[in-house]
Amino acid sequence: MSDQEQALHGAPARFAGADTVDPTLMPTQDGEAVPRFLPSPDFANWLAQTAGSLVMSTYQSGRLIFLYVEDGQLQVLDRVVGTAMGLALSSRHLWVGTREQVWKFANTGVATVDGKLKDAVYMPRKGYFVGPCDTHDVLADVRFGGETHELAFVATSFSCIAALDERYNFRPLWKPDFVPMLVKADFCHLNGFAACDGAIAYATLCGRTVEAGGWRENRNAGGMVWDLTANEPVATGMGMPHSPRWYRDRLWVLNSAAGQFGYVDGDRGGFVAVVDCPGFARGLTFIGDYAVIGLSQLRANSFGASMALTEKLQQSQVKQRCGLQIVDLRTGRNAHWLTITGPVTELYDVAFNPGVRHPYSPGFREPALHQQRVHLPLDSRFPHPYSQGVQPLATKPQARRGDAISPTGAADSAVAPAGEGTPAS
Repeated sequence: MSDQEQALHGAPARFAGADTVDPTLMPTQDGEAVPRFLPSPDFANWLAQTAGSLVMSTYQSGRLIFLYVEDGQLQVLDRVVGTAMGLALSSRHLWVGTREQVWKFANTGVATVDGKLKDAVYMPRKGYFVGPCDTHDVLADVRFGGETHELAFVATSFSCIAALDERYNFRPLWKPDFVPMLVKADFCHLNGFAACDGAIAYATLCGRTVEAGGWRENRNAGGMVWDLTANEPVATGMGMPHSPRWYRDRLWVLNSAAGQFGYVDGDRGGFVAVVDCPGFARGLTFIGDYAVIGLSQLRANSFGASMALTEKLQQSQVKQRCGLQIVDLRTGRNAHWLTITGPVTELYDVAFNPGVRHPYSPGFREPALHQQRVHLPLDSRFPHPYSQGVQPLATKPQARRGDAISPTGAADSAVAPAGEGTPAS
């Protein structure tokens, strides 16, 4: 058996170590604290070698975070977008799901922002108000039932997978057969789904009940991964599974309440753990031979205290953390990491943006940039001077007589020197 097979079929690797850094927080323009990012020694170099960038969503603090490398240094750009959850990236768009809305950002191309060249500027273009769906995972340009949908999403409150609709809150596509009706009851906490060959194929559920919120009673062992084609579970006995992803002919998933990353193997009885996670694992993407896992701290309430992960970390004396865990799929070991301290304690999703090394977005809080950034089609029959090329943009425009310029946008987050995070094992 090869080293890779031994790693992926052996006992889960343990993530050890403890933080030794006293975090320094910086005030934002609105007086709020910003998170501090503590990368492993080679994190920035590894991210630079991917020739892309990362995007993360933070549910409880309502941020959209871009991570990229510029001049050899890790850079962080955060934007306030509400209860940011599921992310979907394509060459042209960035989709962000929130509790009650879905936002569509368009990649408007290259621009120079404050003297720095950005190879993609994401501008908000459209918002869908989907109502009390508690939107979780989202997938763009995906097929289901022979139809292609611009965006599908998990409507967790309604225990179904849905698509956007121009008239209705949402158009239901699929629900588990045991769910009696479409009603805001969260019977099973359906939270994630995965596409295989461009079609929705798998979903993660936290329980199988017909009572509103009934899944909570067995949160540590009632979860499952559901095969939509076969209409049956392919892995059971899981603790609040999240983020199913089909990658390299294998279905990967996070066994969140148990703090595990692994894959589904029917021949081996369902879920197979590969590595332990020092936090509530939620959010997963892949870059070559690496898996990038989002980590969240457990909430300080009875729900978090009763989770199996709480006792597991206490017994192993591992401090729970928020951040990223990068696992080498060839060895099954932790290769790089990023610890986040400060007001951000939870991540929901993480996505890789290949080919986009230096992203930018004004979010909703830079009206001056929205006024400057004009993006029109080149094939328009109406002449215009907006070439869609490199446009110099300033996030802090000079005031003219009569103008009242007020602070807008989010302050830069603090990035600690490499090596101030937690060592991997």
